[in-house]
This record gives sequence, C-alpha cells and structure tokens, in this order.
Amino acid sequence: MEVMVQTDTKICYGIGHRKSSIQRYYDSLLKMALKLMEYEEWLYTLGNRNSCSKTDLDATFMATKWDYYNQSGVTRPCYNCQIAVSDGLIVNADIFQNPGDTLTWQAFMDRYHDYTGKYPCRPVADAGYGSLDNYLYNLKNGIELVQKYGNFGKKKDRRFQKRIYNVLNWKQTEEGFLICPEGRVLDQYEGDNISRTRGGNLHISQMYAEKGHCEGCPRRSHCFRFGKYRRVGKNVVMEELQGKVDENLGCEEGKGLCRQRSIQVEGAFGILKQDRGMTRFRRRGLKGVKMEFLLNCLGLNLYKYHLFWLKQRANNLIGKLN
Repeated sequence: MEVMVQTDTKICYGIGHRKSSIQRYYDSLLKMALKLMEYEEWLYTLGNRNSCSKTDLDATFMATKWDYYNQSGVTRPCYNCQIAVSDGLIVNADIFQNPGDTLTWQAFMDRYHDYTGKYPCRPVADAGYGSLDNYLYNLKNGIELVQKYGNFGKKKDRRFQKRIYNVLNWKQTEEGFLICPEGRVLDQYEGDNISRTRGGNLHISQMYAEKGHCEGCPRRSHCFRFGKYRRVGKNVVMEELQGKVDENLGCEEGKGLCRQRSIQVEGAFGILKQDRGMTRFRRRGLKGVKMEFLLNCLGLNLYKYHLFWLKQRANNLIGKLN
C-alpha cells in the first residue's frame, strides 16, 4: 500500500478495469492475511479440540454409537456426559467436550472430591477409563484399581483367543519371556521405547526379539507385515497395574461390582433418555448444557427418593398392621 501511494498507482476494481501488478500482489496478500486471521480465530475457539460446531461453538463432533437415536453413522456435535451412580442415585455428574472417556476421569474424580471431601473407594468403570495416567492417579489418591483396560474383555473372548499371532494369546516362560506360535522365545533385549503420556508420565516399553531374528520361520509372512523381524514391547509398570485390575475384578466381589455398574449406570442413562425424553439438549453452550444436564439428574434423584419414601412408608404400614 505504501508503494502504491508513493507511485500514485490507481486502485481499480470491477469489469473493464485492469489492475496493476502491484495491486494484484496487494490483493493476494490481503486475502491471505484475512484467511490467516480467520484460521487463528477458529484455532482459539477450538482450544485443545479437533473440531467444533458452527451452531454451537462449545460442542465437539463425535462418532456416536449406531443405535435407536443415531441411524446415520456420521459424526454429530455432541457433549460427553458423565455420571456416577450409587444405590440408584446420581452422586456426581459433569459435562466434557472431549469425545474420549480417558481424559475425563481425573477431572470427574476431583469434582467428586470437591463436593464430598473424599475420593470414592472402588469406582468401577468400563475400559475407556483404563490408562497409565488414570491408574497412577488412583494410586496417588487411595482409589482401588477397578477400572477395566482396553484388552480386559478380549482375553476371555473365544474368537479373540483364536488369533494366534496376537501377543496377548502367546504363552510365557518362567522368566516372563513370550513364546511365539512357532515355539521360539523372544528373549533378546533390544533397547527401550521411551515416550510421555498425555499426563506427563513416562511410558517405557522394553523391546524384545527372537535370537535368530525369525530367520527361516514358515509363519514369518503371517506373523508380521512391517519390519525385518518380529519385535514385542513389554511395559513392566503397566502390566503390573493391569494384573492388579485382573485380581480385583476377577474375584466374586469384583464381578458383582461390574454387574452393579452395568445395572445402575446404564439404567440411570436409560431413564434419562427413554423415560424423561432427554435425547437431545435444548440449550447451546457449555454452561447452558451443563445446567440442563444437572437439572435432569437432580430430577431423577428426586424421583428415586420419592419412590424410596413411598416404599418405606408402605413397609411401615405393613409392619403396623402385622
């Protein structure tokens, strides 16, 4: 613009006018600058998210389950609703913007601690909450490890057990080294893979391979596709934590806790969706959506309390008649 002013360049637009070369450069740079400003504005709105809705900037596009409420299979702007249920009552509820459940665990537990002054003893949760960060968080705050991890259910699945090339189905030696389907022991240490989790904790995997690097193995083409030979990682800390989860959930008490989680939590969500008609939020924005969700949870608790009161009164009347 300064050059055009100094050279007295005429700025023209419209049909029948020919732009000068300096004006064409100026218009191109201005267009890119405006586009960059638009990108910066959207990046500021997104924050740590990967997407948002133009009609509700706080909502995040999520791949919801294919069920009665979603027959399209496409992503939709949603909020991640979390509840904790005990004895039929919702004792904690919150709204999150991230689609995964893993990153909601610590904030959800901190919210419960802020309102009650303590952490829950054995909060059972499904596999979406089992991660190294969450397990270490539980140990730090005295919470028992009763949250499933990703492959917890697969270990008992008969179809999954037939996948002989998956390391979870491989046998181990007394020293803890894996044995491949061909009978070869992967006991050659080849260094560590060190990374950081989202929570900042160290994730160290010890890499092991077979002594002969799978030379001459007839199952070589079926066992792996990438790399020169098969390598497996061993995370000692994570395996120990997962072993503790297997111990806690493998006993009869742990199985009962898992059944109660399915009955109470899924039952509460079923009442909110089916009976109360809460299949879609009427408000927009994180603040309005959270208020609407908490009011619905409060209404469910009052409904449950009223049922408990009616049942208790009926029992007292029956006792007096007897």
